[in-house]
Amino acid sequence: MPGYRFALIALMLLGATAARADDQLDFLRAEAARSDKIGFERTTRAEALKDGKTMVSVRIDRFDPKAQPSRQWTLVSVDGRKPTAREIADHKKLVSSFPVPGFYRLRAILAGEPTQATDERGRTVYRWDRLPPGSLPTPGPDISGRMAAEAVVEKVGGRPMFSRVRIYAPRPFSILSVAKMKAFDLMNIYQADGSGPPVLVAQTSLTDVSAPFGQGGRSKSEISFRPL
Repeated sequence: MPGYRFALIALMLLGATAARADDQLDFLRAEAARSDKIGFERTTRAEALKDGKTMVSVRIDRFDPKAQPSRQWTLVSVDGRKPTAREIADHKKLVSSFPVPGFYRLRAILAGEPTQATDERGRTVYRWDRLPPGSLPTPGPDISGRMAAEAVVEKVGGRPMFSRVRIYAPRPFSILSVAKMKAFDLMNIYQADGSGPPVLVAQTSLTDVSAPFGQGGRSKSEISFRPL
């Protein structure tokens, strides 16, 4: 029995250590919780590789949270020209299917408990092995639980902030036993915005999907955000 008591006390102590408060993470999560959608103009340069051909497109759209709900999104241009009616309709359908990008999204994405490390520059890096269900909406079934996240913390003006958050698939996985996600990597870059929460200023993404009937392919994009 003494050995059992010692083991039990040791487990209790280990549990207390693992569950200790992280004031910095609490602050960062509070920053995301008090953040909200902000207006921006977004420029997206996308490259898609399909059937050995690379297709490039550049789109500019705008989000204004102060406008009426049906008018908050505007497709400004496609490859330097005015968008067609079909392109406007497709854009409206696309943006209505996903959350508005922004720093506020981190309160849902980084909700679980992470591990913590320090990188070569002395910055804190939090890592999540998997994301909460429904936190990363994508077409088709929910793949959030297949995703991991890595968040780098910088000190700006003496305050910690998430400067970049990478969301990625640690390994390939199948989707409905039909398609296969061979690669998924999304980098979000944030900048300080005075005394308020940081703002999303850029994203880069890479996806590689294998699917029947020519529905798969490899694509990457570079996206910049300009606050309105």
